[in-house]
Amino acid sequence: MAMETQDIIKRSATNSITPPSQVRDYKAEVAKLIDVSTCIGCKACQVACSEWNDIRDEVGHCVGVYDNPADLSAKSWTVMRFSETEQNGKLEWL
Repeated sequence: MAMETQDIIKRSATNSITPPSQVRDYKAEVAKLIDVSTCIGCKACQVACSEWNDIRDEVGHCVGVYDNPADLSAKSWTVMRFSETEQNGKLEWL
């Protein structure tokens, strides 16, 4: 006796058809914690993020500060920003 698809669904533990394998595939997500109190501004974390996720953003243009890229995008997931303050007549990066 041949079983119809609806009969199999009724007898199974689920109430729907099993999703295709690409829907069930799981990709591990990774987060990186950075101790900004020890940051020296080398931007290695930006490069490491791009390398790890195999993303390459376009080379930006100079916007007058050391920020490149200037903002987050689909291909720039980590951006280190710099702020300058003047204390005792000296400029300092924060």
